[in-house]
Amino acid sequence: MYVVCYKHLEDAIDEFIEVYEQPPDLYELDKTSFGEWTKPNYCDFCEKKPKYLIV
Repeated sequence: MYVVCYKHLEDAIDEFIEVYEQPPDLYELDKTSFGEWTKPNYCDFCEKKPKYLIV
């Protein structure tokens, strides 16, 4: 699972495919809620606000 900004979206997708050998599901954090899960404040690759969840 990755939480990333727009700039790192492609990097996270590439890494996901390399690890899991299949394409990920992609969700926009502003349009999705997952019950008690709280989205992180920062991208997994930098200090920017995350925009996407990749699972």
